[in-house]
Amino acid sequence: MANATIRLVTSHRRIVDLYNNGAVLCAFDTETTGINPLHCCVIEIGAVKFNKNGIIDRFSTLIKPYYEIPEEITKLTGISPDMVCSCPTAGTIIPQFREFCKDTILLAHNAQFDVRFIDMECERLGYRPLLNPVIDTLRMSRILLPDNTSWKQTSLASQFNIDTGHAHRAADDANVCMQLFQRFVTMEVPKKKKPQPKQPGLFE
Repeated sequence: MANATIRLVTSHRRIVDLYNNGAVLCAFDTETTGINPLHCCVIEIGAVKFNKNGIIDRFSTLIKPYYEIPEEITKLTGISPDMVCSCPTAGTIIPQFREFCKDTILLAHNAQFDVRFIDMECERLGYRPLLNPVIDTLRMSRILLPDNTSWKQTSLASQFNIDTGHAHRAADDANVCMQLFQRFVTMEVPKKKKPQPKQPGLFE
């Protein structure tokens, strides 16, 4: 189940139309014990539900993991074993998050990573994978900003003067993702540059 293809919305025009027509989106981010959902788990979920009129609701929680938090993850996120030892488990949080994001379009930066982790948590608990449509702000940024040298969320936030808060914490990252999306829907896809005709050589 966790390897199911996500329902990615790819057309920029379609994304803009959905937003302008009042679609409710759920920008979310996960922090995890590693990069492989088969052997790692979610330790934090942060999300913000919004539409064109503004923020509707927020969701933020740490999760007690089944696996140890590696030291490098603590250095990256600031989340230590002591911070999560008394937190609710995925068995409590995943149903709550599924209800929170119900009937929304999911929004994330490098969305496949976060959706795959949530889907694996769902699978462990006997739930179906998320069936929400998904928009990936990483993909949007590559299309809208083809001349960038970096499309990392922190780099894009700096480019658009967005406060990152505590980067690599789920609630702040979800908030940045929302703000990037709000910038992106005001932009047009740049026209592809036409290749310059070859200039004839001196002896041609």
